[in-house]
Formats: sequence, C-alpha cells, structure tokens
Amino acid sequence: MCFPHVGAGGAAFNEWTELLPAGVELCAVRFPGRENRLHEPLLDDPGQAVDAVLTALLPLLDRPFVLLGHCSGSVLAYECARRLQLSGGPAPALVVVSSAEGPSVRDIPDPLHLLPRDELLARVADYGGTARQVLADPDLMAMFERVLRADYRVVERLRYSPGPALTAPLTVIGGRQDRFVSEQALRAWAGETTAAFSLHMLDAPHYLLRHAGAAVAALLQDLLHAGVRR
Repeated sequence: MCFPHVGAGGAAFNEWTELLPAGVELCAVRFPGRENRLHEPLLDDPGQAVDAVLTALLPLLDRPFVLLGHCSGSVLAYECARRLQLSGGPAPALVVVSSAEGPSVRDIPDPLHLLPRDELLARVADYGGTARQVLADPDLMAMFERVLRADYRVVERLRYSPGPALTAPLTVIGGRQDRFVSEQALRAWAGETTAAFSLHMLDAPHYLLRHAGAAVAALLQDLLHAGVRR
C-alpha cells in the first residue's frame, strides 16, 4: 500500500506498475478531491483520514503486505502501521518511509496549512514536487490550493498513536540533494522499530518519486526479492 505526498493521488505511483516484480500488486491511496474522486468532499481531519485508509486496507491484508509512504505520506503510512500493531491487526512485512524526518525529531513550527496563499504555493513549488503545468494554470492552482490545505491539515495535525516501537522491519529512503530533510533526520527513524532497520540514500532531491521514481521502485524490488514476501 503506497501513500503519496501532499496534494497527490494514486497516479504518483503509476510508473511502478511496470517496474515491480510479477506477483506484487500495487495499491495506492487516493483520497477524495483528486483524480477520479474530484467531486467528493476533501478530508482534513487526521483521525478520519487514517480511519478511511484502514477501512479500505483491512480487507486486503490476508496476504503479506508492505506499507510505503513518500514524503508527507510517510506520516500516514507510519501511523497506519502503529494503529495496526496496537489493535493486534495484521503486521506489515515491511514499512518504507522516504524524504521524511523521524518522529522523534519531527517539528512543525510554522504549519503550511495556515500560510497565506502566495506563501503556501511558493513553499510547495520550492519543494519541487509540483508539475509546471499546474503552477502555470490559475484555475488548477485554485483547486490545488484547496487540496494542499486539506492534506497539510491532516499530516501537520496528526499525532502518532502512543505505544512501543514497531515490530516490523523499517526501511528509510532519502535524497543526497534534499535541502529539507537531512540524513541525520532520516536516521532518527532507527528508534522506531525493534526489527531490522536500513537507510538508503539516492542521488536525488526531496521529491524522490518525481526525480528518482525508477530507482526507488528498483530498491523496493530488491527488498522484496531479499525475502520481504516470505
């Protein structure tokens, strides 16, 4: 199950359908307000967002599965893993997070969902994950702003469920050219699992899916071949 970054939908993982090994099914989170759910009301409450994902996810967990979050999607992937563990539900074979600081060093001094419009859009453009066609289209940007604010409200207001560290293996992926999340902040994830931990640094900036999606998919394929599916 793949969790995209703020403002994105399931299409963020489209190219992976041809890159993952045979026998691996890709399921991507697609929240309301985007793609084929464009006319559904946006979710901006973290509890409701996580509940919605878990409700959709639980029927699929009768086989080995991996939870993967990209950037802000890592926040939701990790919280879903925590909720499954606390409820005694099925455990993921692996949790993968990317381009996101570890929970112990996570800090949100100036929530983006509260910023004025121009500053919010400038910050998002600076991160490098928004297509130029969207940035250049005023109508698209007006719609995109609503989605951004809702998504940022979810991930910035979410408080992780309390409890012990995960018992599932945890893999972290980062970009060596990431100006926003340091390698040290990525290494802070090591304390969030009692199982195997690994950190992989790629030659890419913050938005790994946009700049190194094939490399991330190849790394995931290696992890699966190494025995995650067993």
